[in-house]
Amino acid sequence: MMSATITQRLSSSSQSAVALVNKTAATVGKQLVPPSSALYFAYPLARRTVGHPLYQHYYSTTTAATLRNTETLKRFQNNYSRLYARRILELAAASAASQRMVSQLESIIEKPNAWKDFEKRDWTDDLMETIGSTRVERFARSVHRMVSLSLLASPFVVLAPLSYVSPKVNHAAWEYAIWAIEQSGPTFIKLVQWATTRQDLFSPEFCSRFGKLRDETRGHAWKDTVKLLEHDIGPHWESILKLDTTPIGSGCIAQVYRAILLQDAKHYPKGTEVAVKVQHPGIWTKVCVDFYLLGKVASFLEGIPYLNMEYLSMRDSVHQFLNVMLPQLDLQLEAKHLRRFNQDFSNDDYVSFPYPLEELTTTSVLTETFVHGQPIMNYTKASKEDRKRIATLGLETVLKMIFLNDFVHGDLHPGNILVGKDSKGKIGLRILDCGLVIEMGPDQHVNLTRVLGAFTRRDGRLAGQLMVDGASKCQASPLDVEMFVNGIQQICIDDQDNNFLEKVGDYIADICFLACKHKVKLEASFINAALSVEIIEGIASALYPDMSVQSMALPMVVKAEMMHRLPSFKLNL
Repeated sequence: MMSATITQRLSSSSQSAVALVNKTAATVGKQLVPPSSALYFAYPLARRTVGHPLYQHYYSTTTAATLRNTETLKRFQNNYSRLYARRILELAAASAASQRMVSQLESIIEKPNAWKDFEKRDWTDDLMETIGSTRVERFARSVHRMVSLSLLASPFVVLAPLSYVSPKVNHAAWEYAIWAIEQSGPTFIKLVQWATTRQDLFSPEFCSRFGKLRDETRGHAWKDTVKLLEHDIGPHWESILKLDTTPIGSGCIAQVYRAILLQDAKHYPKGTEVAVKVQHPGIWTKVCVDFYLLGKVASFLEGIPYLNMEYLSMRDSVHQFLNVMLPQLDLQLEAKHLRRFNQDFSNDDYVSFPYPLEELTTTSVLTETFVHGQPIMNYTKASKEDRKRIATLGLETVLKMIFLNDFVHGDLHPGNILVGKDSKGKIGLRILDCGLVIEMGPDQHVNLTRVLGAFTRRDGRLAGQLMVDGASKCQASPLDVEMFVNGIQQICIDDQDNNFLEKVGDYIADICFLACKHKVKLEASFINAALSVEIIEGIASALYPDMSVQSMALPMVVKAEMMHRLPSFKLNL
C-alpha cells in the first residue's frame, strides 16, 4: 500500500514537469538532497541498518526479559523480516519511479529544432568570388587594400611619439586613431569593439577611448540612403515609409532611422512605428579583402617555427569570424535571426527582440518594429534591486543562448542591450542588432557542454582531457597531453575560490598559454562561447558586483547535459 502511494506521488510530478526541471537543476547545482519523505526511500540501503531510528525503536521498546522469551523473540524476528522486506519493495518502487522522473525531465528539455537539418554554410566561396577568380586579381585587390590601410595608419606613426610630449597631441592622436579605424571598415571596427571588452589584455585608457565605437560610429550621407532605398524598396518608397532624415544610430555595418508606416503592412497597420536599417555602401568588398588578408597573416604566423601559434587555432578563428561576419552583410539573414531569437524566447516575458517586416526587407535594408528603452549602462546608478534583476536577466539570457539554444548573440556590447518596463513596471531586456550570431551545431555543442560542465564543477583534469579529445587536430605527444591536463587541473586548484564562468578572462589567458606550450589545438567554438560569457559577465559585474555566475551557470549546464543525455548528469535524490 505504502509503495503504491510513493510511486503515485513520484509519478504525479509530471503534471508540473517544467517546474521540476528547474528545481532539479537547482538541486544538483547546490548539491542538496531533497528532504521529501517519499524520496527518502531512494537513499542507499546501508542507511537502513541497525543504526536506523526505526530499528532502534523496535529494539528499545522490547525489554530484555521479553527478548528472552523464545516465542516473543520469534514473533519479533518475523515482524522485522516483514518490515525489512517491505522496505526493499518500497526502495525498488521509488527507484523505478525516480528513473521515470529522469526520463520525463530529459523529454522536456528538447534539442533545438534547427539541429534537425543543421548545415553550416561556408562563406569562403563568396569571399573568393568577390576578390577575384585569379591570383593576379586577388593580389591587386590585396595590394590596393594594404596601401589604403597603410595611408590611414601612417599619420598615427608620427602622432604616437609626440603624444608623450603634449596632452593636446595625445588627445589628437586618440581622436585620429578612432577616425582611422572607422574609415578602415567593419572588420577593424569589430576587432576593436571586441578588444575594448578585454580589459585584462588592454589598458583602461585604450578601452575607454575606443569604447565609444561600441555605441556609435560615423555613418554615410542621406543621399546614399535615398539611393539605396530607391534601388531596394522601389522609386515610390516615400509613399510606404516616412523616415526621419537624421539617423538615430550608426554601427559598422549600417545606420538606423526611425520611421512610420504610411500603408498597412502584412502584420502591422498604418501608423506603426518602425526602425529602418540601411547598410553602408561599398562595405562588402572591403570586408572580403580584409578577411583574405587576415587569413594570410594567420597562416604566416602559424607557420613560424617554435612559436607554436597554430595551437591557438588562429586560422580556424579567422575562418569562423568570416562565417559570422559576412552573414551580417545580408540583412535578410538578420531578419531570419530575429525570427529565431523571438521563437527561442517566446515563453520569456522579460527578454524581447524586434520583429522584422519581411515585405520591406532586402539584403541591404531591414525594416523591423521599433523598440523603446534605455541603454543598459544607464542603470549603473539605479536601485540595488533593479541592478540585480537586470544583471540576472542578462546572465540567464546568454547562458540560455549558449547551453540550451545553441544560438548566441555574438555582439552583446552594452549599446545593443536596452532596458525597458512593461505596463506593470516590471523591468525587461530589449536586445538589438542580431546580425552576428554564433551557432555550433550538435557535435560541437555537446563537446562545449562537456568542457564547460567540467570547468564549472572544478574538474580540471576532465576539462583538459575533453579539450584534447575534442580538438580537430592534435599533434601533442602523450607527455605534452599529460602536462596540459595537469596544467588545467592546477589552474582550477590555484583558483579554487573562483568559478570558471566568473573569471573567464583569467582562465582563457592561462589555457591559451598552456595550449601553445604543449601543442594542444583549442577549438575556436570553446573560445568564442567563453568570450561571450565574459562580455555579459563584465556588464553584469558593473551593475551588480556581488552577482554569482556559479549559481546560475551550473543549473544550465545540468539542463544541457540532460538535453544531450550525457552520463555526467546525476539526479541526487
